[in-house]
Amino acid sequence: MNRSQNMNKMTKFIAIIIMLSAVSLFAQEGNRYELQQINFKGNNSIPSSQLNDVILSKETPWWFWKFLHSFSSLGSEAVYFDSSSIPIDIKALKSYYNANGFFGTNITYNYQVDTVDNEVTLDYIISEGDPAYYGKINLKGLQRVPGLIMQKFNDEVKFDSSDRYVQSIVQKKVQSGVSTLLNNGFMFAQFDSTIVITDTVINRADLDMYFTTGKEYRIDSVLVTTSGDGAPYVKLNMLRDISDLKTGEIYNLDKIRQSQQRLFRTGLFNSIVISGVEQDTTDSKVPVKLEANIGKLNELSPEIIVNNQQSALNAGLGLSYIRRNFFGNARKFTISTSFGVQDIFNVNYGRLLQKFSFRDTTLLGYLDSRITIEQPYLFSKPIFGTWENYATINKQVRYNNTVYGSRITFDFELPRFTAINFLSTYYNVEQSNEVYRTNNDSLSRKILSIIGAEFGRTTTNDILFPTEGYIISILFEEANSLPYLIGKIGGNEFNGSLFYKVQLNASYYLSLNQRRMSIFASKFKIGRIQTYYGDYAGLPLNRTFYAGGSNSVRGWRSNELVPQNATTVYGINGVNIKGGTFLVEGSFEWRYKFVQSFGAAVFFDYGNTWIGYDKFRYDELALSPGLGLRYYSSVAPFRLDFAFKLYNPADKTWIYHKNFWDNLVFHFGIGEAF
Repeated sequence: MNRSQNMNKMTKFIAIIIMLSAVSLFAQEGNRYELQQINFKGNNSIPSSQLNDVILSKETPWWFWKFLHSFSSLGSEAVYFDSSSIPIDIKALKSYYNANGFFGTNITYNYQVDTVDNEVTLDYIISEGDPAYYGKINLKGLQRVPGLIMQKFNDEVKFDSSDRYVQSIVQKKVQSGVSTLLNNGFMFAQFDSTIVITDTVINRADLDMYFTTGKEYRIDSVLVTTSGDGAPYVKLNMLRDISDLKTGEIYNLDKIRQSQQRLFRTGLFNSIVISGVEQDTTDSKVPVKLEANIGKLNELSPEIIVNNQQSALNAGLGLSYIRRNFFGNARKFTISTSFGVQDIFNVNYGRLLQKFSFRDTTLLGYLDSRITIEQPYLFSKPIFGTWENYATINKQVRYNNTVYGSRITFDFELPRFTAINFLSTYYNVEQSNEVYRTNNDSLSRKILSIIGAEFGRTTTNDILFPTEGYIISILFEEANSLPYLIGKIGGNEFNGSLFYKVQLNASYYLSLNQRRMSIFASKFKIGRIQTYYGDYAGLPLNRTFYAGGSNSVRGWRSNELVPQNATTVYGINGVNIKGGTFLVEGSFEWRYKFVQSFGAAVFFDYGNTWIGYDKFRYDELALSPGLGLRYYSSVAPFRLDFAFKLYNPADKTWIYHKNFWDNLVFHFGIGEAF
């Protein structure tokens, strides 16, 4: 047999192998089964949603997402069953159960194949066993920690023997304990490891926890270096003063972070970093370095404005001039003007070229001008002060309101871990001219002198998309006692109302899965205005309570929910235009991110306003469920919400007796609703 014949045979052999491989490949491709459903059975202590996040196997997506993915980069591709993932899943599930105190968990599996629809259902059968509870806690490596600091540390790393062992809780407490050390001079403190000793007979988990502390350090000096366009015009000692870091005080990581935030809030800096210079530590002293890049001190900025004032989407234009380090001390001077068109999706743009007049309500919105001076460090204390002077014209469907005012605000910087960790106090003097669209365009002029404070606590972990924690705040305002007393002393009668306002706001956030993509959120708001001299007629429009809008009860338009029992002088054709003195409002919302930048929400809102808390009735609460879409940009979330009036207190009827589409409302908003 010659060489050419051998080559022909070899070529034929290779061709047959390639053909058989291709046939095998296509046969395998045709016999693939989508993983339609994953079931967990016997998991009485841990919800299936959490277990789903732990395993490698995933259910195939909804048909719509597969269809979308077939012609675009959106959506998701089909997920096929792979039996080799099962051992990995079981190992991950056992590890997760161990991390939650179940050290004797046993897991088996089975799966059912549907050869007609090419689908597989996978079941994991879980025998959880008994959980282990916290036993003895032994803390190692803390010999250098003084008694008082050790007492604080023990308060942070404390476990209840009646609680089930959970690894994530242990880690959280450890982090709090290390923070206590870092904030009390131990700048090199760190957690090393935890050894868990389990006793399956008595179901106890003893913990040996190892730490490294190093020495206790004090600040030796504060070194300041500056760069950037504005560096020659900013004094280094001023930056030291604002940082409030003093030579000889205990090294405190939390205070250093607060100092950095306080400096950055001045607006002077492109970047600022404060840190201990570890390599230059001597004995028990450490220098702290403040590195600042200072931007331009003058700025002229045109802007496009999109906001949610008055719970409606407004759009407009603005122009501002900013002078930084105004007369020194990191003071910031701002002069700005802006205008906005309210509820832009409901403007009749076809009539905008018609003559604009007081009575024409085609274009609603505001015109605003402000002069503001801000100073970050008042009275040599970490107090942020703001003095703002403003003039605003607000044009609404049933009234015009022109407001002139001045407001001084003091924001006090408080430690993050105290019971109250934010406090703001202010004094506001204001004149409002209210013109109602009645036959005679009646004018009501009101002067306000308000002393107010807002304080509370926040533990949320993210501003744009909070996944855990809560916010509780209380607002208190007292109005007009000062001009009333001055009038009494001068022998002049005070023409107005004295009143106080109290408002409680509470929001709560809970993550429903390990990836923190499924979130339950709720809010509750209640407020009361009480007059103790004068009456409801003396209250300015912009100080009363309204409900309805993109940040309120979303089945109603902006400020649409007002009391039905208002005096007729504040109504036109029987329709009230003034807010209430009592407010109840709340919401339940489920938020879900299905990809990194997109999400959806299902919500249920309720609320209304009344004139007087004694007029409150449960059957006058407006009820509004709905659905929303979210786009999470790097700046803020953008949302589109569709809501409907499930129950309307105006006529006390449910939507079942009405046309659904007539009761559907949509809102476009920026930021989460709460």
